[in-house]
Amino acid sequence: MSTRATALTSDDRVVRGARWSLRFRRRTLAVSSILTAVLLVLLVAALMIGEYPVTPAALIDTLRGHPPARLDEFFVLGRRLPRSLVAIVVGASLAVAGAVFQSLTRNPLASPDVIGISSGASVGAVVVMVVAHGSLAQAALGAVVGSLLVAGVIALLTARSGLHGVQLILTGIALSATAMAVVDYVLTQVFVASATTAQTWLVGSLQGRGWADLVPALVALILIVPLLVWAAPGARMMALGDSVSTSLGVRTVRVRWILLAAATLLVAVAVATAGPISFIALIAPHIARRLAGATSFVAAGLMGALLLLASDLLAQNLFSAPIPVGVITITVGGAFFLWLLWREAARRA
Repeated sequence: MSTRATALTSDDRVVRGARWSLRFRRRTLAVSSILTAVLLVLLVAALMIGEYPVTPAALIDTLRGHPPARLDEFFVLGRRLPRSLVAIVVGASLAVAGAVFQSLTRNPLASPDVIGISSGASVGAVVVMVVAHGSLAQAALGAVVGSLLVAGVIALLTARSGLHGVQLILTGIALSATAMAVVDYVLTQVFVASATTAQTWLVGSLQGRGWADLVPALVALILIVPLLVWAAPGARMMALGDSVSTSLGVRTVRVRWILLAAATLLVAVAVATAGPISFIALIAPHIARRLAGATSFVAAGLMGALLLLASDLLAQNLFSAPIPVGVITITVGGAFFLWLLWREAARRA
């Protein structure tokens, strides 16, 4: 069983170096390439479309450092490019984290916003921003602490049954409700203006995001990706079950904790950067898995980046006035979540 499960298929390819080897599937590579191309098209559209339209020629000149007008430079380099890059990085971080949680728990409903990780990050960030009047960097630290605390509680409460099953979802829902109750209490104890700002942030918004917001999220993603690349083979084997993966030489406990910590940190930084944007972490891995035919952190990340950038484009241009991007993701993601619940119920019937 283990030999067949880990053997190469006709769709698999291996690239070998002197001391390393890389296994990939042709279908996954093709899907990732298409997603990258679509993402680039969306990025160009995001730089051109808006209250101040930018022509293709003006966009090229501006990106080359020779903007035809000051407004071109302001809108492209000062507002749209950093905001779009933040959307790409945050969307990729959330989607990769969602793929990790779903892979670890072997549960299609597991995602940071469903099991409470995002809510824990929200508590930490809101307390730092609203109560302690901290900066964005300090709020990011608060989000990390809050998300790690919730992840630790989930790990302790599900220690016997493992990180899977109905118990995990119910535990996450209970922790998420508790965390949001804490957030609501904090917001009732501050000035109305501060509470309004925090409420907008809690929906998930990219409004006003600039180069300074991009740096911590991008650094976190760059630092955590090597860990995920290292742990990905073990994660694939763990999908066969702990007993099988252990017999194949995978240190399941170490790999599980490394993946859990990496995914939690990605969520924390993403939440601190753009607020708890809902459902990207849930739906992006599912769509990527259906397209690629297998779990792929790369395809999931690209899909998450594409979904959040597309949602932000709709949030800015679809209505008479811009709305928080979280409104779009909640609407689309909520419908997708209901479809997942219906599918799971139909499968078990």
